[in-house]
Order: sequence, then structure tokens, then C-alpha cells
Amino acid sequence: MMDAVDHYSTRPTVAIIGGGFTGAVVATHLARDRAMDGWQIAVFEPRERLGCGLAYDTAEPAHRVNVPAARMSIDPDNPEHFMRWLELRGEPRDDPEALARDGHLYPARQLFGRYVAETIAPFLEHGRIAHHRERVIAVERQGAAWAVRGAGGTLGRADVLV
Repeated sequence: MMDAVDHYSTRPTVAIIGGGFTGAVVATHLARDRAMDGWQIAVFEPRERLGCGLAYDTAEPAHRVNVPAARMSIDPDNPEHFMRWLELRGEPRDDPEALARDGHLYPARQLFGRYVAETIAPFLEHGRIAHHRERVIAVERQGAAWAVRGAGGTLGRADVLV
């Protein structure tokens, strides 16, 4: 049995195991939700950047999003979010294959990963989301909470586990 150490503080905590696309988007939505004010959001992901994972970290230019970019916003209140992000950065640069014959834009998957990473970055910078760069090696129920142990030695308590 693991000894629970309150690593996150006395604030209620959501621990998210995996910071690829899904984990990063869940963390972002929780961080934006006013009902979650006062909660700590902790993401366990060994990769340097959240939001990429295996799917969106590939540097292979042939690996493209399989949905038109105009339908790939991670902000449900702002369906043009990804397209505006691309426009502001002049992307996709030097990628004639991104524009399909049907007129839709299908950028490289790595570009979408960068978009997700940059969208979550302000929440990381302001401490709204904590990124633990390690994989989880054990999770144990302790009463109404969870004890979460990372490979790098992080041991914390979570009220909610994703």
C-alpha cells in the first residue's frame, strides 16, 4: 500500500494520466471552467510538450490531419480557433500539399500538435495546470481520493482521476 503524500496542496485536485491530445484538451477545458476555480489540475505526461502525444508529434510531412482544419478547433465556443491560429502564424508554410483539391486545408499533424501545445501553454505558465514530466507507475484508491505515483518519484493525492 502506498503512503499518500499531499503533493498538490490542500486544494481539490484532478489528476490526468497522459498529456497527449485528449489529456491536454480535458485539462484545457477544466482550466477554462469557472466551476473548477480553486481546483488544481495535474497532468502526468513524460513528453516535454502537452497536447502532441504520438498522434501529433510526428515530424513526417505525409502525416496530415484527416479532417479539414476548419473543423479542428479545440474550443467549442470558437470553431474558427485553429484556422485563426494558422493565419496568425502564416501556416502552413512551405507545404503545398496542405491545400487539397477540394479547397480544404489538411496541415501536417505536427502543426496541429503545436496548436494544442500553444493553447494549453498559458494555463501552464500561470500555474492553473501542473505538468509532471513523468509517467504514472501506480494508482491506488485511498478512501474517497486516489494516490498517484509517478516514475520520477512524484506522489500525490487526487480527488478525481482521468
